[in-house]
Amino acid sequence: MALTKTAVIFGAGPGIGAAAAREFAALGYQLALVARTPAKLAWLVQHFETAGATAKAFVADGADGASIDTAIREIRGWAGGDPSVLIFNAFTSQPAGWTHDVDPAEFSKSLLVNAGAAQHLVHRLAPAMLAAGEGSLLFTGNGFAIWPQGHGFGTLSAGKSAMRSIALTLAEDIAGSGVRVGLLTVNGPTARGTNFDPEVIAPEFVKLHDGTVSGPEIIYNGTPATA
Repeated sequence: MALTKTAVIFGAGPGIGAAAAREFAALGYQLALVARTPAKLAWLVQHFETAGATAKAFVADGADGASIDTAIREIRGWAGGDPSVLIFNAFTSQPAGWTHDVDPAEFSKSLLVNAGAAQHLVHRLAPAMLAAGEGSLLFTGNGFAIWPQGHGFGTLSAGKSAMRSIALTLAEDIAGSGVRVGLLTVNGPTARGTNFDPEVIAPEFVKLHDGTVSGPEIIYNGTPATA
């Protein structure tokens, strides 16, 4: 079954999520924007529709697998089939605190948002891409996955480390299938008007999608990747 020209942005927000969505809208993709907050999504949909793109909002919580499944069913119904691009951009840095101080239940929930949701989406969406022999599974990473930090960043470090492992092992598992797996590890805080501006970072996703860079991971240190 053919995939639809749909890009799912899971964790759609005003930063990297919106910037990545703009890149794929420019390539002719319709946008399935997924986040927890309906008001945020309504603003984004209006923004993209005003710019001439086709976009629709879908509500899901990365810590709630049932809500992810509902969003996937709704996306398939709206798009008329499975999407051909997934960009996983969800994350949480909460609970913030020293690793031994944070509440274990809240820490476990953060792992679902930062990593479990990524595996859940791959489990649901990869089979159609593999059957078609095409598609892209893309992930927004963080430098804390490579260089973990304490003093309040332990939760994010753990979650992004797990998510990086999911992306890279997935790339190994399905190598040669025609489905591209790409991890964009952003090694620095995003800020408008700098080399870490989301609008500067987002084109790196297209390089991973097109396969114009070698390997499944771009570590972005403020300089665009070259082939």
